[in-house]
Amino acid sequence: MIVHDLDDLVLESDEESGIRELGRRFLARGPWTTVAFLVETRTDPEGDWEGPFLWLHRYQKVAQGWKLVSRFRTTETAQLQKLAEAVETWRGYLNPGR
Repeated sequence: MIVHDLDDLVLESDEESGIRELGRRFLARGPWTTVAFLVETRTDPEGDWEGPFLWLHRYQKVAQGWKLVSRFRTTETAQLQKLAEAVETWRGYLNPGR
């Protein structure tokens, strides 16, 4: 998958795709860019939305634009909660002396 401009990056977010983007953050920009998406999903167009889930996508700059190289997706809401708790616990390492 090649994206010409990461600022124009769109996840398939509509009622039929089963993906609804709730938010995004660029964690790193440069030749290697990491984007975090907060999404809800559903497998049945008439079903309930599930989530939220975290999707991390890693893009590499190539001649044609940006190439999706890897991705990580949480599959349970509990995983996202545990990740948030871990980051909160590690916050002291980011701000020594606080």
